[in-house]
Amino acid sequence: MVRTIPLQFTITGTEIHIPFKAMCSITEKPFSGVVRIAYRPQKKAVEYVDMEKVVNTLCRGKLTAEQLTHRIYKDVKRSIRPKSLCVTVDVKKSAAHRPVTVWIDDKSN
Repeated sequence: MVRTIPLQFTITGTEIHIPFKAMCSITEKPFSGVVRIAYRPQKKAVEYVDMEKVVNTLCRGKLTAEQLTHRIYKDVKRSIRPKSLCVTVDVKKSAAHRPVTVWIDDKSN
């Protein structure tokens, strides 16, 4: 679970950008880029520093961009129950393939 902060007022939306470096579980080669978390909050917001720790912890193990996207989406959804949520993993550099972007949003769940 991600640490949250209560909201006593209305926020239309929030977008967090977190750089990451990871090791692919398939190719066993490094890849890196930016995780973007965009959401419309209800009563809680994600605590940014903790979200960065969550991403860094996930990236310590071997995983794919798809797995990283899925795990972050599930954690944020469970933690704050936003009105809408989109998690994007934008792989800018990879030792195995060209750049790729993976995302999960409310329309896909």
